[in-house]
Amino acid sequence: MTAKLNRALRCTAAALAVAVVGAGAAACSPSDSSAGAAAQSSAAGQPSTTQPTGASSAPSAATGQQTTAQAGGQGSAGTGGTSAQGNGNGSGNAATGAVNVSPAAASSRCHTGELKLRWNAGAPDMGGTQQQIASVKLTNIGSRTCTLYGFPGVRLISRTGETWDLPRSKDKPATLTLKPGDDTAEITINVLPIPANTTDTRPFAPAQVQITPPDETTHTTLAWPYGGALWHQAGATSDPETFVNPVGY
Repeated sequence: MTAKLNRALRCTAAALAVAVVGAGAAACSPSDSSAGAAAQSSAAGQPSTTQPTGASSAPSAATGQQTTAQAGGQGSAGTGGTSAQGNGNGSGNAATGAVNVSPAAASSRCHTGELKLRWNAGAPDMGGTQQQIASVKLTNIGSRTCTLYGFPGVRLISRTGETWDLPRSKDKPATLTLKPGDDTAEITINVLPIPANTTDTRPFAPAQVQITPPDETTHTTLAWPYGGALWHQAGATSDPETFVNPVGY
């Protein structure tokens, strides 16, 4: 009897010990789970201080360039470097814009605001029947030495508001350096005059010329001072007689 009682007491003690251990485990679990959840919540709510790849807090230079391009694109002489008229005697690469693959550093490029453009002495014979040349002198009116390379964009505007972006010649450009005050650079434009009342070809009577310096996006507008009419060859696929040459001396 005594042995049975002792065995019952030992079983009861063992059961109480298991219950205590189980209660202790149950009491710890919510705390551990809560701490883990809090850690996860903290990690999820922590703001990141790493910027995305390529992001910058400084204003982008490209933004300013895009704005300039949009402003210059309104009536600008081919700022987009569009492909167009012809690839014969006068067209070369058939592009019409002011965009060039320049070996010169962009930081040294002459900007539109640093250049004064005016017609050179000597006028094309607009009453003739042969190809003529009109030339524009460029003067560095800035305070720094700058460079020019490539073709300008040239857009003719007629008396009726029609526009004509001139194709490029086959001539190879070279880098020109202009010190402040230098006026040795020029743009030459080959033109083919025709009688304004002609019936067998389409005349184009220029009123203005918009010129965008190489790789610039804003233009200078000059009045066309020579009168007459040109053989309108916009859209010609070969041998255009009116075209622009690279900037040269």
